[in-house]
Amino acid sequence: MHTIRPRALIGGLLCGVLLCALTPFADSYLKTTPLAGGHFPLAAFFIFIASAVLLTLLAKIRRREPWLSGMELLTAWALMVVVSGIGFTGLVRTFFINITAPAHFADATNSWGNSLLPFLPERLYPRDPAILEGLYNGLPGKAGISFIETMERIPWSFWLPVLVQWSIYVLLVYATLFCLASLFSEQWVTNERINFPLLQMPKLLAEAYDEQRLFAFLRDPYLLSGLSLPIIIHLLGGLHAHFPSVPTLPTEILAGSYFPPTGMLSGFQKVKIFIFPAFIGFAFITTRQVSLSFWMFFLLAGLVTGILQTSGLRIPDSALGTLYGPSIARPEETQAIGASLVFFGFMIWLARAYLADVFRQCFHANRDTSEAGWIPAKYSLIGVFLGIAALCTWSIACGMGLNASVMLYISFFAAMLLLAKTVCQGGIPYCAMNIAPADGILSIFGSKPLGGVGLVLGMSLQKMLFVDVREALLPSLLHAGKITEHMHRRKLMAVAIAASLILAVAVSFLSMLYLCYRYGIQELDMDWATRTTQTVYANSQRLLEMPQSPDRYILFFVLTGAAIMLLLVLCYYLLPWWPIHPLGYLMAYSSSMRILWFSFLVGWLCNALCLRYGGTFLYRRIRLVFIGLIIGDFCMGAFWALVSLYTGVSYLVLPS
Repeated sequence: MHTIRPRALIGGLLCGVLLCALTPFADSYLKTTPLAGGHFPLAAFFIFIASAVLLTLLAKIRRREPWLSGMELLTAWALMVVVSGIGFTGLVRTFFINITAPAHFADATNSWGNSLLPFLPERLYPRDPAILEGLYNGLPGKAGISFIETMERIPWSFWLPVLVQWSIYVLLVYATLFCLASLFSEQWVTNERINFPLLQMPKLLAEAYDEQRLFAFLRDPYLLSGLSLPIIIHLLGGLHAHFPSVPTLPTEILAGSYFPPTGMLSGFQKVKIFIFPAFIGFAFITTRQVSLSFWMFFLLAGLVTGILQTSGLRIPDSALGTLYGPSIARPEETQAIGASLVFFGFMIWLARAYLADVFRQCFHANRDTSEAGWIPAKYSLIGVFLGIAALCTWSIACGMGLNASVMLYISFFAAMLLLAKTVCQGGIPYCAMNIAPADGILSIFGSKPLGGVGLVLGMSLQKMLFVDVREALLPSLLHAGKITEHMHRRKLMAVAIAASLILAVAVSFLSMLYLCYRYGIQELDMDWATRTTQTVYANSQRLLEMPQSPDRYILFFVLTGAAIMLLLVLCYYLLPWWPIHPLGYLMAYSSSMRILWFSFLVGWLCNALCLRYGGTFLYRRIRLVFIGLIIGDFCMGAFWALVSLYTGVSYLVLPS
């Protein structure tokens, strides 16, 4: 068991909250490489590795033990990862636009004032034109005002009651996710033995740090050879961004022009090859069965589109109807809905014995309870039910029907579990789903069961916390659970996480609100957030005016996806030699695979060749090359983010 001293928890908490304060400015104003992007955030890792190097140097100078152990550094890093996403896409990137868009963008052409606003509580969705004017355009004379003056001129008397009410809702969601993470930690860590690929490299660094060989590890020739590639690529790329005469190496290749516009290969007309060394490194570390499945199913999905066109079975886009998936564009992509339903059932079936035992514990006060999570499993299960009940009560108080509330929150948290499984087992640092949680309800039951408030308020809540999942909380909580599985007095970690979440929400709200009044939403890098939020409300209005019934084409693809996933699950579970993982099919149409498919292809190929011809000995050596790719990419991202503070020139190392 590892003893984690309070200094590590306090340090992780403070660094995480500081990141939440700085991330909105860096990402939306400076437009740097996202500091909190993905489930392996850049800023948190840079602080982790910089702290390890600095503490090692200080220990050598003072000739004493380092101030923090390797496990304490990992624990502090885990706390930073948990909260860092709240400072941008995880919450505040779209939050203020989400709660003000129905009033701010209402006009005679869309009639949102009459069609949408009656379904939204005024105490939560501001409508005062003066308030909205300052938020979107900034304060009068904003160019010459200081930080203190900006803070003084923000209408706090209006915003504080609104933000307190929303904070209660957000923290209820986070509390439920915390209980879910604590509940499933034992199942995934102990029973299923998921290997958590994203944690492998930080653990190796922490081990080298504890064994006082960190500098020897970083000077390894294999690691340095991997480190050199991203340094060369991004040194040239960053210099080119500042001085266009400097040549650069392309990291994005438009490969669609090499495929015909018609025929079997027409589905690859928009395919791109992205070269991200860090993602190639993660793909190498990931299990071969998983990495093979990701790129293979992505290519098969493109082939299906060409086959449908060639055979004359291409379904018109109009059959898709109105769905809320962030990247769903074709009817055949709704296979992901059926696949998700079956895979979620498979996850619960794998955990059936564990969940049944936890359920029985809830009715036996003296029965021994598992403490693999931060809190006993039975209290985690009770917390999940109480959290969902509280959220349903909150929604019902806002006018939503009971059935709509229950359906929506079950779909929301089921989608979060699917995402967490994909990230934790698949090792995807940049994971985005192409379907929204409510798309399953709309495709199978239509829009009528949700009612008016369920459509407008429910889809707004979905947009706020459950659809832009690149920085979602649950995978980070499960990563933190894995890191602290052997921690002594794990309840201290639970307290630290709770305090971090509360402070992170408050600081993120204040930081983004300051930016909005200092510069105005229209001057920040908020085009994506504004456009996608307006689309959510426009879709809600469309369904209010013309309720949607299940479409037979969509139901066909949903059932097809369910049947294929069922076959994959059975083969994966029953056949030990089966080489394909079902997660690949689940992510086939996702926007993240459009970016990562080539990285997984290269990583899988290198992994397979290495083990095939060199065995485990060669794998351990070559693995350092790919760890070097990860470290180099993230360090260069941090370097150019710091440079942009002085130059104002943006250069993206990782996807935004």
